Amino acid sequence: MDIPSVGRWFLLAVAAVQLVYAVRALRPALRAAPGERVDAWLTFADPAVGVPVSVALAAGDLTAALCGTAVLGPVLIWQLLRRVRPGGLRGA
Repeated sequence: MDIPSVGRWFLLAVAAVQLVYAVRALRPALRAAPGERVDAWLTFADPAVGVPVSVALAAGDLTAALCGTAVLGPVLIWQLLRRVRPGGLRGA
């Protein structure tokens, strides 16, 4: 996969920003109360899994990017379901 140099630097900058968000979300996830743990860990997992996906895309490694997306997809879907449904997944 051929990515222009500007695109590579942009993806690396996105990965750095995601890493900062992941580090900031880790402490609240570790200290979350039992009823709030899922949301806190999803808030951490989204940027934490996004970092390797962005780096893999910047490196041009499509296989690693697709593997990371396979992990990132369920995290994003789970976040969407918890935000859309009024009671989250607790009533299911």
